[in-house]
Amino acid sequence: MYKVYISKSNNPYFNLAFEEYLVHHADSDGQILFLWQNQNTVVIGRNQNPWKECDLEALEAQQGKLVRRNSGGGAVYHDLGNLNFTFISAYSEKKVEENVAFMIRALAANDIEAVFSGKNDILVQGYKVSGNAFFVEEDILCHHGTLLIDSNLQKLNSFLTVSEQKLRSKGIDSVKDRVKNLKALNAAITVENLTASLANVFASNDKDALIEGVDERILENNFAGREDLLERIKRFESWDWNYGSSPEFNIQFSERFSWGEVQLYFVIKDGYIVETEVNSDALDVHLPYKINKCLQNRPFDYDEIIALLDSDQVQGQ
Repeated sequence: MYKVYISKSNNPYFNLAFEEYLVHHADSDGQILFLWQNQNTVVIGRNQNPWKECDLEALEAQQGKLVRRNSGGGAVYHDLGNLNFTFISAYSEKKVEENVAFMIRALAANDIEAVFSGKNDILVQGYKVSGNAFFVEEDILCHHGTLLIDSNLQKLNSFLTVSEQKLRSKGIDSVKDRVKNLKALNAAITVENLTASLANVFASNDKDALIEGVDERILENNFAGREDLLERIKRFESWDWNYGSSPEFNIQFSERFSWGEVQLYFVIKDGYIVETEVNSDALDVHLPYKINKCLQNRPFDYDEIIALLDSDQVQGQ
């Protein structure tokens, strides 16, 4: 049976948790399309390092969110000019191509001629308008990705450009591609009409197909999977999942304070500082030892570290 769920929520934690819930409870005979949007969010791949892939300071200043997804691949920026799709079904070798064919048909219905390129991209006039990723869990395929319709590309480039701190990571890097909004290729296209086109093209395969909206209100009703979904939301909201699941990495940077300059070198594992090296021109010869003592085994948070070094907690020890 074909089912289409259209999320009315822009909360990335809910949307990714609901996607995971659908995968976990999928019927091997079923075909699901989930359409959803996140507001002002950077979504990183399963094996990526958020400190390397995202300007976290800029994201926080814009009250954005960061969340880690289950699939691999690179970091992406989501806003309300971006439509996300998820196909869920039994795994087969050609299933991703079949799913992409649905999207190409929906784009054609909106006077957009698109092609599938390589393993992951949908191109229009040579520009990337969609990236795809997938994972398989117990023979259920979760194939998801983005469609750039009228996204803020300035924010995209701003948030996905990291600072010049020297950082070496074992994680997967994002590739900066040539991207373009579909709106720039066809001014008449909107998120609403492309959502409708995708839902209708997909549902046309089954006369009994169901199309329904979903959001957090599902948790207020007699929803059998309420506790399961709540636990998944909680995990996607957690620091341990979004930051602590990062691959081991090294970072070094320097800062100047009223008491002198400090050069810091950290080894970060599971989001925590496990090794430190401190050099400073401070008059207090014991300061590097004090800093080491304060920072060892703390969660790595650049702003909190700077605030700590500028406080009496370190200098007064």
